Parts: sequence; C-alpha cells; structure tokens
Amino acid sequence: MSRTNAHPSLNRAEKFFKGSDDTKLFLQTWENPQAEATILITHGQAEHSECYLRFIHGVSQHLNLNFIAWDMRGHGKSDGQRGYAKDFNNYVSDYELFVQEALSLPFRGNRPVFALAHSMGALVQTCALVQNKYSEFKAQILSAPLFGLDIPIPPWKESAAGLIQQFVPKLTLSNEIKYEYLTREIEIIKEYEKDTYRHSKISPAVFLGMNRESHNMLTRAQEIHLPTYLTMSDSDPIVSTKAAITFFEALGTQEKKLKIINGAKHELFNDTCREEVFKSVAEYCLPYIK
Repeated sequence: MSRTNAHPSLNRAEKFFKGSDDTKLFLQTWENPQAEATILITHGQAEHSECYLRFIHGVSQHLNLNFIAWDMRGHGKSDGQRGYAKDFNNYVSDYELFVQEALSLPFRGNRPVFALAHSMGALVQTCALVQNKYSEFKAQILSAPLFGLDIPIPPWKESAAGLIQQFVPKLTLSNEIKYEYLTREIEIIKEYEKDTYRHSKISPAVFLGMNRESHNMLTRAQEIHLPTYLTMSDSDPIVSTKAAITFFEALGTQEKKLKIINGAKHELFNDTCREEVFKSVAEYCLPYIK
C-alpha cells in the first residue's frame, strides 16, 4: 500500500523511535503550517497508522491541525511478530514513549494537543492515562473503545489461551475479525483485502491482557479526569457498546461527551457515516483551541 499525503496542505514525514525494550517503532507526521492544534493517533488491533488517512483528510476540512500517528509493535511498519506482544503492558509502555517522542517534535510548538485512539488503542491510551495524567493533553477522543468484546470467540480459544501462553507464547491465532464488521462500504473492504499491513493475528498474551485491562479500566475509569469525547456504534459488532457506555459514565471528568451512531460498523472513520464523525470531532475540539 503506497504512503501518500492525506491532504495537500499537509507536509508528511516519517521516522522510527525505540519502544520500551528497544523495539523499533514507526511514527509518521502530517504537519500543517497553519496548525492550531495537534492530534496524536493510536490505531487499533490488526490495523496501522495509515488507516487514518480518511480521518486526517476529513477533519482537515474543518480545522487546521497537525497529526502524529504511530504503529504499535507487531503492526504496520513497526518491528515485531504480527499480533504478538509478550504482555499487553508492552503496548502501554510503548505508548508512553510515543507520547514523549511526539511532544518533542519541534513543529508541535505550544499548541493544544488531543489524544485520539481507536478500539484496542483506546484501551492502551486509557491504561496509560491512569498512570500518567499528561498535563499537555487538552482532551482525549475515543473511537469504538475496547472495554469488552462482543465478537463471538470460540470457547476452545478462550479456555486454551492460558495454556498456549504458557507453552507456546509466540503462537498467534485468528482474531475472528471480518472486514464486513469494520465498514459498510464495499470499496473500502476491497481496499482492506489488498492492504498488506493489515493482519488477522493475535497472541494469547494480548488476548488475555485485553480481557484483564478491560476489566481494570471499568473499575478505574473514575481516575481519568481528562475531558473525553467517545463515539461508537449503537451495536458495534466487535467491541461491547454497553461496556464502553459504562466506562463513559464512570469517568472522573464532568467534561465528557458521548456520540452514538445507529447502525454503524466498528471503524467509524472508514464507515459510510465518516463525514458526520469527522465534523463532530472537529466541533468537539474547537472550544479547546479558541
């Protein structure tokens, strides 16, 4: 899949940085000379930073922004076995280093910063937020956050995950995600099928860690006081809408907004409702910029 600018007014660049155990991680930026703020982007499981080109282009129609995105270990152009991490907390430690790297980039200046994350990336981001308050962040934006799964998992996989992790920790299995769960747009599904950076793998450690941290976040949501915008489908086919709403209601901030989109699939930024979502994200950010 070719890498191109998401919007003609943005200057794209890329680099690598070291993760928590010196894993080589990929980062790319889209700099807007007229930027009023910066959005940091963390993708979901089995995708990568390039999947946010439509989001970057769409939101740029409404606001002048810089964008900084990264590929988690085992994803995109970052090093690591596809879908594998020794422990879910590796992602959280890597996220902290991503933020450190992103905030050090000169073009960011002193402009407001928003932290945006999707699905498993949202779980990673919120785990990091209960450990570090990130005073540089104005607000966070969560897209279809993973605080519980609704996708059907074969019972044998759930029961065997612990044994596989113990005896064959690097074995990865299918993540059960079908592209029709992600978007209603046929042309985008065809695009996914050709995207060599997407994968369908997940290791037992990641699966068990997601379950563990999802439960933890539902009990620790009140520790997050960062203003939060959460958007998702009313019937997400992959993550639990009910669990996400429970998390939202328990947040420790009163500055929070929930947007539920009827009938949407999991990847709102690539679904048929995306223009509505882009506009709503821009409208949410605007008061924190002006």
